[in-house]
Amino acid sequence: MKSSQDIVGVRKLGQWKRAYQKYFGIAFLLAALFHLLVTSTYYVATEREPTEVSVSVEKREYDLVQPPVKFELRAPKLAKAFSVSKVPSYAQSFTPREIKFETTPVTKTETTPTTRTTSDRANRVEGSIFYGAMTGAGAGETSWGIPGGAVAFGRSLGIGGRLGWGEGQTAGVDFSPELNDEIANVRTGGTGLQSMRNELVGAENLFDRFEGFVETNPTNKKKIKGFVNFYQLRWRATRSEPNGEEGWNVFPRAMGALQQYAMDSTDVKVTLAGNVRLDDKQLMSIPIVFMMGFLYPIQYTEKESKNLGIWLRQGGFLFIDDGYAAQYGAFNKQARALLEAALGYDAEFQRIPLNHWLYHCWDDFGGPPAGLDDANLPLELNAGTPKRIPERYPYLEGIFLNGRLAVLISNKGYTHAWGMWPYVSSQQGGPLDNARQLHFGINIVVYASTAKGSIIDQNKARVASEFQKK
Repeated sequence: MKSSQDIVGVRKLGQWKRAYQKYFGIAFLLAALFHLLVTSTYYVATEREPTEVSVSVEKREYDLVQPPVKFELRAPKLAKAFSVSKVPSYAQSFTPREIKFETTPVTKTETTPTTRTTSDRANRVEGSIFYGAMTGAGAGETSWGIPGGAVAFGRSLGIGGRLGWGEGQTAGVDFSPELNDEIANVRTGGTGLQSMRNELVGAENLFDRFEGFVETNPTNKKKIKGFVNFYQLRWRATRSEPNGEEGWNVFPRAMGALQQYAMDSTDVKVTLAGNVRLDDKQLMSIPIVFMMGFLYPIQYTEKESKNLGIWLRQGGFLFIDDGYAAQYGAFNKQARALLEAALGYDAEFQRIPLNHWLYHCWDDFGGPPAGLDDANLPLELNAGTPKRIPERYPYLEGIFLNGRLAVLISNKGYTHAWGMWPYVSSQQGGPLDNARQLHFGINIVVYASTAKGSIIDQNKARVASEFQKK
């Protein structure tokens, strides 16, 4: 048997072994953690930025669309346009008057030659021809009359006859013709607008009465004529835009370019009538108002928002274009807030469907044409380096009132395209062709001028009612 000392020694040896294993494991774990820490520090300290960057570029190509009308500088018109002559159109049918010729009985008086005196002339009928009046020359002849006789002109050359000095005014004979009183009006007529055409009343007769009057051609949608006044909405901002212009007119050339292009491409006389404020009473008679902006927000009053709502509900059309092409911009957000204050629950912003008449009323579009958000141009107005901005909004938005598109909202920067693209320097990637954007501008004007319930449509109905048959 083992002694107690041997048993105690073996027990101590086992405890020491277990302690050694424990501390060895702890030391190994600490060493591994230290090694991992040193390795990570070295990797972070020696990491270098990559020298090559792979970029995926999506290339889009567009066909260059030449404008249909060549721009030519025109001399200013110093006189109001007017039509020199008008050619009426009549139906080739009529109902003639019926004229009857009948013999006129003459009273004969027999006298003897021995007793004939000067007074006998009153009982004789002598021949007389004067301005179409004709009577018989002999005692046994009859006489007949033709309308237009010598009733009011001088004396007869004969002794008797009409206005002769022996027979009195008519010698007792009635020369009045028998006329047919039934007269038919065979002029091609109608009611409403048809009567206007018959009376040769067109848009040129209404320049001083309305702010716009456009007539369409049912057989050719591009044959439109009339006139319309362009107004810009003048709103207040806290500061000027980067190019020094006020926000409401940040692209001064835009409206002039659209005006000239519309007059070159259509028979519509377009006039730049100036700007209008929302608190102006004249707003209620204006059919179309253009609103542009860029960076800074809109300031408006409660009265202005109320007037805007009344005008839109009465048939007005408002086109809002965000020149910064960003829904998150201050101008875009504040413009939507203005519409919500003006229309309340009716301010529902909807995307315009691609089959809407707006895209087909004058020229055909498969959707909104490219704008600033898809052009190789600097977004800022500081002559920066050109940079292509991907198309973020391949749609247009609007507000419909009773089925009529009353507000059109563009996040495309069309006013930038109208007024600036042809003048962009070559260092900035210009000039750019803006014909397609101007085409769409004409579509906007034509739709706003012909939409049912618009102010111009109400003007046409008002004029047509004035020519309605009684």
